[in-house]
Order: sequence, then C-alpha cells, then structure tokens
Amino acid sequence: GVHIQLTPQDALASVAIFATGDLVAQQMERRLQIARRWIGPLSADRAVAAPVPLVQPRRIASAAGLGFVYGGFMLPSVYQLAEGLFPGVSPAKVLAKVIVSCSLLSTLGNYFSLLWRRYAQPSPQPGEGLACRLSRCCCTVTAEMPSVLSADLRVWPAYDVITFAVIPPLVRPFATAFVSTAWHTYMAYRAAVPQGDTEHCKIG
Repeated sequence: GVHIQLTPQDALASVAIFATGDLVAQQMERRLQIARRWIGPLSADRAVAAPVPLVQPRRIASAAGLGFVYGGFMLPSVYQLAEGLFPGVSPAKVLAKVIVSCSLLSTLGNYFSLLWRRYAQPSPQPGEGLACRLSRCCCTVTAEMPSVLSADLRVWPAYDVITFAVIPPLVRPFATAFVSTAWHTYMAYRAAVPQGDTEHCKIG
C-alpha cells in the first residue's frame, strides 16, 4: 500500500514559508493602501483615515497555523500519495502523478487555503455571527476560485513535472519551499484583497 510519512521538519518549514508569505503580502497591501490614500482627491479623508499597520500579528499567526496544517500534512501527503500510486519516472507515470497532485491541491487545497485566510480576516461588519461569517467567506472564495485555479495551472503543473521527473524525493521539500513562498504570498494577497465578483455575497 501507499506509505505516507510526515516529518516535523516539513511542518516547521511550512510554518516559516506561510508566515513569510503573509508578511510579504502585508507589505504589498500596505504600499497599495498608502498609494491610494495619497492619490485620493480629498485631503480631509487622509487626515481621518486609520493608519495603515506595518505588521498584522494575527494574520501572521493564522498563516503559520495554515502552514502547519496545509504544508505540514496536506501537501506532503498528496505528493507521497502520487508517488506511491505511480512510482517511476516514465512520461506516463509523471503525467499521472501531476494529475493526482493538481486534482487535489489545485482545487481542494487552494479552496481550503483561501477560505482559512479569508475567515481569519477581521469581519467588515462588527458582531457578525460565526455562521454568517463562514457563509460569506465561502461565497467570496467560491467566486474567486476560477481566477485562482487559472493562476495555479500556470505554475504548479510545470513545477510538478520537474519535481516528479527530476528532483529526488528527499530534496523535494527544499525545492518546493522556494515555489511555495511565492505562491502563498500570492494567496495571502488574494485573501486580503478580493478580486473576484463578490458583490452578491451578502454580509449579515
């Protein structure tokens, strides 16, 4: 059968990767907010606007928790599942492993990651109930998934081909760390700055 082996090193590395990605995303958001504030026509708005925080510790902690769950368990489990089901490096085996990886991580994995991050954001409506908040977050994440999936398929299938065909299993966590840092910076930014058609997602 397929043997899944998870290591503390993978989990700790993922915690660092996800936290770093979110910190970088925060700086990107901060620059964008500052630029929009000073481009705005009303100077009075600038005077009363809330200061843009340099760092949001709650978000970093949430991203670290996501890294522990997603990067420490989900990601290596899927990679090892694909390797166990289709051992070898023939083109057919590599293609099968890429299909397994993308079918699980590009869809369910990205949805879970984006939902976790979106739910951790401060609610735009004080007093919003947990059930309403979850419903709103699910609605906005579902609306954004097509564009997230499109971006994912431009990055991960090509990387997975290289991973399964060339990179030895023992080295994969380190190689994946570099790509994951960039990808999860993007995911953190998407979670904080919705870009899909979410107008129909009611708050309440």
